[in-house]
Amino acid sequence: MTQQTETKNFIEICPGCLACYNQGRLTFYWFQINKDTTLEQIERALDVEEIHRRAKTPFVCGGEEVSIQDNDFGGGEYMTAKELYGYVQLLQLVPNFDYVRAFKEVYLMEDEFQQLGSGIQYEPSEQFKEFADSVQVFDNIDEQNTHLEYEFMEIYDVSETDRLYNYIDWSTVRHDMLIDMNRAEVNGKIYLWRGI
Repeated sequence: MTQQTETKNFIEICPGCLACYNQGRLTFYWFQINKDTTLEQIERALDVEEIHRRAKTPFVCGGEEVSIQDNDFGGGEYMTAKELYGYVQLLQLVPNFDYVRAFKEVYLMEDEFQQLGSGIQYEPSEQFKEFADSVQVFDNIDEQNTHLEYEFMEIYDVSETDRLYNYIDWSTVRHDMLIDMNRAEVNGKIYLWRGI
């Protein structure tokens, strides 16, 4: 397994004034969400007056609704502050957001969250926590294959000095080892974890 190099450790949203948008004006700004972002900061970022202030446009439209006009992670247009804060909690469990992208490649939308209570608060799901604890990251297919071969050798107590070692069909071993695993490729890295 390789050392994970630090990639972008934040996500970005583009909150905008929906009234301005409907009137043909773009009033928005980019806001970064990282592991240290608070729910209050996200709520402020989604405030229509704050959007106008940060976009340097006068607040004359009378608008009240906010939409996420763009984002860099496939989120929805009408995500709430609590839902966005759920991503902060996910980021606290993994080294960077590419891990969340890898998880979302395999699982359904919002499987990374469990919804609690009547107010719908987004918390990391047990499925995501298990993923965060077990995922392994590789720079290339050769590193992944080497890992699978060593894992096979450990499970079945095989060593390179065994007489039958040279007769093992490593291609079949790797194929069979991957049957019970999930795999995703994100930004040139391979994410591999046991099926949950």
